[in-house]
Amino acid sequence: MPSRSIALVLLASELDRTHAAHEAVHNFVDIYEREADRIVIVGPETIDIDRSAVEPVPVERPTSSAVPSRVLSYVRYQLRIAAALWRRRHTTETVFFHIGGSMLLLPLLANKLARLQTLVFVLGSIEDGFYAQHGETFLTRQFGRAIALVEGVTCTLADDVLLLSKRMNTPGLPWPFSPTTQAANLNYIDCTAFAKRTPVEERSTDVVFVGRFAAVKGVDRIVRTLPELVESNPDIRVTLIGAGSLFPEVEAVVERHDLSDNVTLTGWVDHEELPAYLDDAKVLLLPSESEGVPKALLEAMACGTVPVATPVGGVPDIVTDGKDGVLLRETNSAAIDRTISRVLERDDLGDLSDTARETIRREHAYPVVRDRYHRILHDSTRQR
Repeated sequence: MPSRSIALVLLASELDRTHAAHEAVHNFVDIYEREADRIVIVGPETIDIDRSAVEPVPVERPTSSAVPSRVLSYVRYQLRIAAALWRRRHTTETVFFHIGGSMLLLPLLANKLARLQTLVFVLGSIEDGFYAQHGETFLTRQFGRAIALVEGVTCTLADDVLLLSKRMNTPGLPWPFSPTTQAANLNYIDCTAFAKRTPVEERSTDVVFVGRFAAVKGVDRIVRTLPELVESNPDIRVTLIGAGSLFPEVEAVVERHDLSDNVTLTGWVDHEELPAYLDDAKVLLLPSESEGVPKALLEAMACGTVPVATPVGGVPDIVTDGKDGVLLRETNSAAIDRTISRVLERDDLGDLSDTARETIRREHAYPVVRDRYHRILHDSTRQR
């Protein structure tokens, strides 16, 4: 019988089915529930994970609108997480810091004092995401530098930093303090649910986007491109799946340019319904400004949907340009229109589709990811 206890810490106000972290946490539990008699989840105020191996430890998160008060509230929140971990230091062997975890310096310091094995996930650049959301001004650059410093110290103090891909930049202090790293994407794909059932040539949707309607996901680039794309391809069918702050702007562009015959906005769809949408689409468009390794990319490729994506974050580790997808190196409207049009006209689109599916089956199916993470846990324990 396993006797180890593992903790998973994440920065989220609520952990329910509507939160992006919900599926990642379920993935974590799927992978480690046979390795541990208990998986402690710490951080969110509400934790909706109904699994027998899980012990939820909600942490109250103070809120404030004023910037100085928000900083103090954030420090208090970290201290509460640190206290929750400290109380469990005698029953916990390993602590994983997941979403937002690279900013949780105080809880990580508590872990180090308790001599617990500490691993930090880096899912993307928090600094880049901050700039994408708030823009770059003198004031935001000062905040950005502070974010980079905190993240760098946190990652340097960790026993291991887990990157979504080997190409990702590692936050950390300069040599000789650089952290040890390894590439290990937690996202696995159910290749039975996400499967290629329809030949790509027979699919009715030409282009699909799946994700949050936000600038960091490149939705503003899609908005600018839509009129030109439809003008170049009058019969094109585009489906945009998701919601977010830019949704009203996308709706307005579709209405203003009379694109409703070509462009469908679905809003969020249940995850169980997503395979059907992807299996009906030829191309996935992801012109993101910043990424880790987007789950939508992996799921689409598993369905044989050919990705056209910007080479940011871990995307180039997944997509081999011209073999199982196309890397979008320019993101102006003309370049996106030109690239999409050329991909849809390729005689070997079916070959790209088949290879995309095989890439995911070989590198990101559940058994592959499970074995990879079992090795991480065992190797980290042996190195202590």
